[in-house]
Amino acid sequence: MKAYNEYMNQIYVSDTLHQKILSCAGNARPVRRPVIPRRYAAAFACLIVVMLGIFTIPQIIWHNTVPLPDQSLPHEVMPSPDNNINLPQPGKDKNTPEEAKNYTLIFNQAGAQSAADIDIPGHFWQKLTEDELTAILPGLSDTHSITATANYRSNENGAVLFNIDAHAVSASGSKAYIQIAPGEVILDYILEGDAKTSDVLGTEVTAGYFKSRRNSKGIRNVIYFASFKLSDIAYYVELGGEEAESEAFREEITELVGLLVQGGAADLDVLSPVVPELRDDKLNLSEARTDADYGACLPAALPDGFVLGEARRFINQEQNELTAYWRKGMGYIIWRVTTLDEDDKMRITSLSDTQNYDLTLYPIPRADSVPCEIREIVDNPIFLSEELTLEAVQARTYEVSDSGDEPGPRMRFSVLYGDTLVELNAKGASAEEMFEILQQIKE
Repeated sequence: MKAYNEYMNQIYVSDTLHQKILSCAGNARPVRRPVIPRRYAAAFACLIVVMLGIFTIPQIIWHNTVPLPDQSLPHEVMPSPDNNINLPQPGKDKNTPEEAKNYTLIFNQAGAQSAADIDIPGHFWQKLTEDELTAILPGLSDTHSITATANYRSNENGAVLFNIDAHAVSASGSKAYIQIAPGEVILDYILEGDAKTSDVLGTEVTAGYFKSRRNSKGIRNVIYFASFKLSDIAYYVELGGEEAESEAFREEITELVGLLVQGGAADLDVLSPVVPELRDDKLNLSEARTDADYGACLPAALPDGFVLGEARRFINQEQNELTAYWRKGMGYIIWRVTTLDEDDKMRITSLSDTQNYDLTLYPIPRADSVPCEIREIVDNPIFLSEELTLEAVQARTYEVSDSGDEPGPRMRFSVLYGDTLVELNAKGASAEEMFEILQQIKE
């Protein structure tokens, strides 16, 4: 989240575009509603550390992210004839069964595909136990360290497995992502031309690769991936890193595919999902204000002209919140109520620490003017309700002149009432109006 805030502090768009985004999203903070498989958050969070600033060409696009510009891939292929990759000689890794080494993978060149976000109704997830891991990935139990999460969709009839996101680390330290799904896995790439397949111990495997453009240091990355089916269960495997390690990556994924195929299909019957409390309800204002947990922290009245766009009650394994969104022309008030958690506590500030919240100290772009060590708290400080003053709200208020935009004060900060946190993000309402609204809320 810190990296995201640093990046966003450098970007300013007109509220015309901002309003279009909000009207399409329908939720003030859609990023906090994890209705997509955790692979597309967790895997990307790990990968972006390596890839950010390097990838600007066709690539595997993680869901719930903005795809990078489409560009052509280079056409240089693997050094061996017909792109065939020879495995290490038997005996190189004494822990690997010989059958998992005696075949060759054909790697096809991949182009880009921007996949749509995946909405899983009633999404919840469970971390797999050691026994479940052995049954799901029997071929890797002796050679890799594995963690995995099962993603489910739920309805009135119970829970259905959507997919399993697994991460496997070999003895050499190589890290691979594996997706397992009943029926079909979700693939994020397009193979160029007529894709060639490989026969791995009687199983048809489609493998591919893509490369990034070189960064400012002359380094580029390469990703290798493969997909196949065992019975009616689909698999997707991926690993990669700097191009200089290409040969090692090809060997690793080739061996990994062999181990998976040799281990046989996952036993999905071992999974025992337990549906947690889940809510994702659209509410009218009356329903929102009578919510037993957070309704009392919604504004009793709004500045003139603001009308309700949407209110929503959301609960899953990580979040429990009530959000509401009002609009007035290009103005808006986004209101989120939740319970203070440990990650929030570091953003609590006293009024005497003006460097934590006074925006007059930090000219735009704030990514250049705010010190890194306090950037997260300056982006969204938390004031104690009993200490909040009009001067503090005014210190959070600023204006930006964008072409095609309506002028108006903007502000973003949070206020803590007991252990209940109110976060607001507003444009078009004055500091005096917002301070009065916050003063009406009781702990």
